[in-house]
Amino acid sequence: KNITANMFGVGVQLLNQIILVPFYILFWGNELYSDWIVISALTTIFAMSDVGLNNVIQNRFSIKLSEGNYKECNSLLTNNYILVAITLLLTLLGCALFVSVWDITEVMSLHLLTRAQAGFVFIMLIVKVFIGMCSGIENAIYRATHNASISVYMDQIGNLAVAITTLICIIIKVPVTILSVLICIPQLILCFIKHVHSKRYYKYSLSSKYVDLTLFRTILLPSLSFMAFPLGNTIILQGYTLVVNSFFGADSVVLYNTTRTLCNFIKTFIGTLQSAVWPEYSIAYGNKNFCLMRSLHRKILRISVLLSSIIGIGLLLLGPIVFDIWTRGAICFSYSLMSSYVLVLFVESLWTSSSVTLMATNNHTKLGLVYIFSTSIGIFIAFIVAREGMPLWSIVLTLVVSHCIIATYSIKAGLKLTNDSLKKIFV
Repeated sequence: KNITANMFGVGVQLLNQIILVPFYILFWGNELYSDWIVISALTTIFAMSDVGLNNVIQNRFSIKLSEGNYKECNSLLTNNYILVAITLLLTLLGCALFVSVWDITEVMSLHLLTRAQAGFVFIMLIVKVFIGMCSGIENAIYRATHNASISVYMDQIGNLAVAITTLICIIIKVPVTILSVLICIPQLILCFIKHVHSKRYYKYSLSSKYVDLTLFRTILLPSLSFMAFPLGNTIILQGYTLVVNSFFGADSVVLYNTTRTLCNFIKTFIGTLQSAVWPEYSIAYGNKNFCLMRSLHRKILRISVLLSSIIGIGLLLLGPIVFDIWTRGAICFSYSLMSSYVLVLFVESLWTSSSVTLMATNNHTKLGLVYIFSTSIGIFIAFIVAREGMPLWSIVLTLVVSHCIIATYSIKAGLKLTNDSLKKIFV
C-alpha cells in the first residue's frame, strides 16, 4: 500500500517537476524562471526533511505506540506543534531581517525580480513550507497505525492542487508575488482535513496538559541534528545553483536545473521504495524486530542498485528525445552533463538506501554531521573547478566526491544497526 501511494506521488511530481517546466520557460522566459529556481531552491530544502521536527517525532510516535505508551504519544504531538510554532517564529524573524538588511537580488544574483518582489516571494515560500509542516504532524498517527499510505495520498493531492494552481497562474500570467500566496491555500485546507480525519485512528486533541518539557528536551537534540540534512541540501541545491549562476549565467542555470530536475524525478522511483519502508522500520525497531529490519534493508539496497543502473542507462539513451519534447527544443541536451548526473545518481542511491534505517530510528545524528562535512567538501571543490574555467559537467562530478564520503559511513552504520554484513547483502 505504501509503494502504491508513493507511486501516485510520482505521478504528481511528474506534473509538478516535469510538465510545468516547459510552461515556465515559454510563459516566463529563462530569466524569470531562473530567479524562481534560485529563490525556491533555498526554501524547498526545509520541506525535504521538515527541519527534522516531524521526522523525529513521527519515528518516536511509532515506536512508543508499539510499546503502548499513549501518554508519551499525546505529548509528542503537542510538543511537535510547539516546536513548529517556535521554529516558524524564529525563521520568519531571521528571514525578515535578512531581506531588510541585504539586497536579496544581489545576494542571489537574480536577473528580473525587484528587491521587494524577491523578498516577498522568499517569505511566502517559507510560510508555505511551515504550513506543510503543520499538516504533516498528524502523519505520525497514520504511520504508527500502518496507514501511512493514507497520509501520502492526502499530501500528494495537496501537492497536485499546488501544481494545478501554479499552472493556471502561469498561463493567465498572474504575478509571481500573488502566485506565491495562492499556492499556500491548498496546504492550509489539507492541514484542517488531516486534523479531523486522523481522529479515526487515534483520538487526540491539542491541549496544554500534554506539554512535557522533559520530553521536549529529549527530542530537541535529534530534531536539531536533522537540520544537518536541509543544510546539506542547501549546499547541494542552492550552493551549486549559485555557483553555476555566478560563473556560467542564466542559460546554464536553466540547462543545469532541467537536467537535475529530470534526474531527480527519475530518482523519485527509488525514493518511493525508501519512503515506503520508513514507517515499517520505525515500527519494527519499536518491536525489537531486527530480523525484519535486516530483511527490508537488504531488499531496498539491492533494488536501489538495480534501478539506478537501469535508470541511468535509460536517461542516456532517451535523454535527447525527452529534452526535445519536454522543452520544445528550447534547451539542448548535454550528454556530458547527463552522464555526470547518472554517476551521481548511482552513488547517491547507495547511501540513501542505508540512511533510511538510521533516520527512521532516530540514529541519524552522526549521519547528519557526515553529510554536512561531505557536501561542504563538494561545494568547495566545485567553486575551485568553476573558477578555473572548467566545463559545466565537471561541477556535477564534484558531487560524486560528497556522495562517496557519506556512502562509506551510511552503509557501514546501516549494516551495524541491522546486525548485518555487506557480504550477505548481495548473496
